[in-house]
Amino acid sequence: MIESSLLERGISPSGAAPTQTEVEVLAGILAASTDACWCMEFGEPVDLTAPEHEIVRQVFENDPRWRFSNAAMSRLYLLDSGEDLEARPTSEIFPRNDQNEEFILALIANGFEIDAAPALDTRYDGVEIYVENDVRAHVVNGKLLRMFGIVRDVGKQRHREERVLADLEQARTILAALPQLIIACNDAGRITAVNPAAERHLAQSAAEVLGLEMGAVNLHAAINDAVSKVIDRGLPSNVTVDGQIWKIVPNADGGAVVTACDVTMGGAT
Repeated sequence: MIESSLLERGISPSGAAPTQTEVEVLAGILAASTDACWCMEFGEPVDLTAPEHEIVRQVFENDPRWRFSNAAMSRLYLLDSGEDLEARPTSEIFPRNDQNEEFILALIANGFEIDAAPALDTRYDGVEIYVENDVRAHVVNGKLLRMFGIVRDVGKQRHREERVLADLEQARTILAALPQLIIACNDAGRITAVNPAAERHLAQSAAEVLGLEMGAVNLHAAINDAVSKVIDRGLPSNVTVDGQIWKIVPNADGGAVVTACDVTMGGAT
């Protein structure tokens, strides 16, 4: 099937009609690849001189069909054994939805030459999957004849990212609720994060202090000295100021995190 599709296209890397050897080699590469490869061709070429919304419409409505695909493509979308993906409507796995319209808009913005473009496809078991496509296209005189590329399932990666973001949001919520002030700085001693308790102690908002050097805010000089030592040595330290114990620990980015339990005290003394 791949071999006949390549012959029908009549295109070789040199631009001349492909030789039988070229066809056999290309077909072998596509068939053996573990990457899901596809080519979508349009019964009526898409007019790329039209407004963007019209281009999007035409991509989904100008009789798109699979020109060729490989076995990895069928496996990715869980096509039943013995079924021919190229005989199936493209809309079964590439439906028109908000995510896929954004995918087409991204292709338009990048001249139909883009890597890792996100899309939301549907497998043949009915499950929606998040994928990324590396896409190229054949365009002649402002008409999109076909587009082709490699597609990857990034659903697991996306779920991991969503879990990380959820954990991060939970951590931010916990830090915001703590009565203990927390100030983080980078390896240059510039403030990168503060929680509400720290804002109250410093009598400044996060927007006012982020990016400032630790020595520029309302902290005792002994605390700033301890922060510098922790950054230099990478070892935790405690410092007592007016009976209050401040804990400074190294941060993963080479900076430091400063904490103190008593946030009802006044400014530095």
